[in-house]
Amino acid sequence: MPLTFSEIKSRTIVGIIYASIFLLAARSPNHILLICLLSFLCISCLIEFHQVSRKSNNFFFKLLTPLIFIFFPIYCLFLIKSQFINGEDLLTFLILLIWSSDVSAFFTGKLFGKTKLTKHSPNKTLEGLLGSFIACLIIGPIIMLLMDIKFNINIYLLSFLISLSGNFGDYLESLLKRNFNKKDSGNILGSHGGIFDRIDSLLVSAPLFYFILK
Repeated sequence: MPLTFSEIKSRTIVGIIYASIFLLAARSPNHILLICLLSFLCISCLIEFHQVSRKSNNFFFKLLTPLIFIFFPIYCLFLIKSQFINGEDLLTFLILLIWSSDVSAFFTGKLFGKTKLTKHSPNKTLEGLLGSFIACLIIGPIIMLLMDIKFNINIYLLSFLISLSGNFGDYLESLLKRNFNKKDSGNILGSHGGIFDRIDSLLVSAPLFYFILK
């Protein structure tokens, strides 16, 4: 389906607001704003997960999935900022790269996407995936140089892994929704779905990035 001007405008506005709030919390000199933001995200995702999976009678699924796929990744976002001397820069790097991956995957997929990746996520295409990889391989080194960050891993490999894990998180959340015949995790963001839909790319990339830093 071709992109319309209203769709581009809506996606851009939501993306800018989403990234700006995260960046403000990441760059804040103390942890209060980040804790408030992460608490809001955690509670929102838990509510949306319950709404999506309410038909499931599997106790362990309802217990373990939020712990592994919501609590732990969000906690890793806090650890990235709090445990490292340059934690503000590291969290900013992750947010900017994941946002770049998401945006490039969406627009590349919309403009050039023809090859479907999986039936569980019909809007995801191979072209979109490749677009997110290429964007991150370009943007990752630029962010690193501009922010003067040093990593103990090759920046191109790191950028690829973050993009790959971000796309995988997106896929896992799509798989969860499709298993319960849900299109979106919620409607708090209108046509953009719920909070869970917006941060799914961070739910795998944040733990991966944290353990790479460790």
